[in-house]
Amino acid sequence: MADGRREDEMRPITALFADIVGSTGLGERLGPDEVKALVGECVTRMSRAVEEFGGVIQAFMGDGICAYFGVPAAHEDDPERAARAALRIIGVAAGYAGEVEQAWGIEGFNVRVGLNSGPAAVGVVGGEGSQMVALGDTTNVAARLQGAAEPGAIAVGPGTASRLAERFVLEPMGDVPVKGRTEPVAASRLVGPRLAAEPPSQTPLVGRDPELERLSVAVEDLRAGRGQVLLLVGDAGLGKTRMLSELRGLSPDLTWLEGRCVSYGAGAPYGPFVELLRTWLGVEEAEAELAVRTKLRARAGALLGARAEPTIAYLGLLLSIKLDPDVERELLSLSADELAERMQEAFVTWAEALASSGSLVLAVDDLHWADPTTRALAERLLALTDRAAVMLATALRPDPGSQGWAFRLAAQTAFAHRVIELPLPPLTPDASRSLIDELVPAGLVTEPLRDEIVAKAEGNPLYVGELLRALMEAGGDRRRTWTVTPSSAAELPPALEALLVARIDRLEPDARRLAQVAAVVGREFPVSVAAAVAGSRDADRDIGALLRAEIVRELRRFPELECTFRHGLLQEAALSTLTPTSQRELYGTVGHAMEAYLGEPEDRLEQLAFYFYRSDEQATALDYLDRAAERAAAVESLLRAEELWTRARRLAERTDDAERMDAIDARLRWLRTRSSGEIPIATDD
Repeated sequence: MADGRREDEMRPITALFADIVGSTGLGERLGPDEVKALVGECVTRMSRAVEEFGGVIQAFMGDGICAYFGVPAAHEDDPERAARAALRIIGVAAGYAGEVEQAWGIEGFNVRVGLNSGPAAVGVVGGEGSQMVALGDTTNVAARLQGAAEPGAIAVGPGTASRLAERFVLEPMGDVPVKGRTEPVAASRLVGPRLAAEPPSQTPLVGRDPELERLSVAVEDLRAGRGQVLLLVGDAGLGKTRMLSELRGLSPDLTWLEGRCVSYGAGAPYGPFVELLRTWLGVEEAEAELAVRTKLRARAGALLGARAEPTIAYLGLLLSIKLDPDVERELLSLSADELAERMQEAFVTWAEALASSGSLVLAVDDLHWADPTTRALAERLLALTDRAAVMLATALRPDPGSQGWAFRLAAQTAFAHRVIELPLPPLTPDASRSLIDELVPAGLVTEPLRDEIVAKAEGNPLYVGELLRALMEAGGDRRRTWTVTPSSAAELPPALEALLVARIDRLEPDARRLAQVAAVVGREFPVSVAAAVAGSRDADRDIGALLRAEIVRELRRFPELECTFRHGLLQEAALSTLTPTSQRELYGTVGHAMEAYLGEPEDRLEQLAFYFYRSDEQATALDYLDRAAERAAAVESLLRAEELWTRARRLAERTDDAERMDAIDARLRWLRTRSSGEIPIATDD
C-alpha cells in the first residue's frame, strides 16, 4: 500500500479482556496518585503475563487491558497461549492482592478475565498514532464474557473451550447474553491445566499397522536392554503424538516419563525435561516450592545415594527452586557455560540411575519447538543410550530450520546405530474412509460427502477429523461449501484454520503476499501471473521461500514455471486471510492477468468466468459463461452446455440483465429441442 501499511485481513484470533474488579470505588479511599499507582502496577503485571505467552496488548482501558493472540501473526496454539496468560494474570493478581492489603489496607482486590476465539477483521486504524485492531463478534463476545466472570475467574467462549478441552479443566457457566446477538453464548469457566498424567482423548487408529509393528520391535529391544533414539517424523496432523501414545501402551511395564515442547517456550529453558522431572516427583506446576524441594530431596536422595548432594543441587536449579545459601554462593562462581554443563550432567546422572532398575523411556513431543537448551540436553542424552536401557523417544515435524531437526541430524551423525526413524506418511484413501467410519455411525455421512472429505483431507487424519467435526457441528450437509473454494475463514474448521494460517504467517511479507495471490489464481498456478499480480520485487526469491516452507511444490518448469499448493487446505487458509473486499479486487485483477497470459483462452473459458464471477465484473463473467456454453454445444457436449447456460441464466437474473436472460432462454429452448431429437424451426434469431 502507498503508506506502507499491511492491508486489512481476516484472521483467526483469541481475544483476552481483563479488568480489575471494583476499581471505581478506590477513589473514595485513596488519592488520585495512589489509585494510579495501585491500578497501574496491576495493569503492568497483567500486560507482562500476556506478552510472556506471545500476546499483543491492543489497548489499556484504565483499569484493564484488551489483548490479542494471533495478531500480527497466528500460532496454531493461540487459544492455549491465551489460557495460560489468563491463568498467569489470575495468579499475579492474587499475589498482588496481598501487597495491596499490606500497603493500602484494602481487602478483596481481584481481577476477572474473558477469552474468546474466532475470526476477526484485523487492520490498522488511526492517524499518526495508528495501531492494529481486531473487530467483530469475536472481540465483542470476549468483552461480554469478562463482564460475566466472577472475581478471580476466567470465562471462555465455546470456540475457545473446544480448543482447550484436552489440556485444561473447564466447568460450564451457563448461557451469557451478549448485546447485539439474538442468541446467548454458552460460557465455560477455565479452572486450570489438566494433570500431566491424564492422556488426551483418543481417536481410532487406522492405517498404521507397519508403524505399530516397528514400535513393537523397538519395545522388545528396549526390554532386552538395548538403548535407542526414536524419531517420529511427520507433518502436523499425521499422528505423531498418537504414535507416542501407542508406544506407551506397548510398554506398560517400563518407566515412562514425558514432556512437551511448546511454541511459546523460549523463556523456559529445558522445558520438556523439567516437565518429565516434575512428573517423576509427582508435583504440579503450581505446587509450593517447599513441597517440590522436599520431594526432590526424598526421592532423588533414595535413588542416587552417595551422588545425591551435588546432583540434587543442579536438579533444583532445573526446577527453579531455591537452594541452600552455601550452594548458591558456590554456583555464583561458575560461568553460564559451566552451569549449563553441570545441570545437564546432573540430569543425565539422574536418568542413568533411574534406568539402572529397569528400562526407561524419556519421551519428548513437539521437538520441532525445542529451544537451544532443550536441544543441548537431548544431545547430551544420546550417549546414555550406549550404556543404559534408555529410549529417547521424540516426535517432530520436518522443519529444517528448527532445533529439533538439528537434534535429528546430530543423532543420525554420531549415533546412527541407535536411531530408529519412523516417518509417518499420509493415510491411503481407503484408510481415510475407514477412519470416517470409525468416527461416525454408519450411514450418517453420505458416500459422496465421505469421498469429498477424503479428497479434501488428502490423507491427514487430523484434517479428516476436523472436517468431519465441522460437518457434525453444522448439523447438516455442508457439501455445497466444500465443493467450491471457500470465501471466508468461517468455512475452515477453527483448529485447521489456526494451524494452516500459522504456516502462512511464518513467511516473509513478500512471500506471504505471493501465497495469498496464488491462492486466488488456484490450487495450481503460473508463477509469473501470481508474481505480477502480487507485485513481487524478486519473484525467484519469493517462490523459493514458498518452496522451502513446503507451502507449494513445483509442477513443471517448462515452458514456464508452474506450482501447486502442497495441500488444498493450505490454499484455502491463504485465501481465508483476505477480506471479502480484497478477494473481489484480486479476482478481477487475476482474471485480467490470466486473459493476457492465456492469449487464446478457449480452453479456459470457465476458469475466467469463475475469476470474474468472484469479482465485481459480473458482466464479463456472463460473457465467458456464454462462450463456454457455445463451445460445449459446438462439440455436442449438450448436457455440459445446458449446465453452463443455466448458470449464465442465474447470473443474468442476479444482475437484472433482461436482454441476456431472453437470449439465454432462447438458447436453452434450442438446446432442449436438440436433445429431444426434434428439428428446430429456423427463426430470425
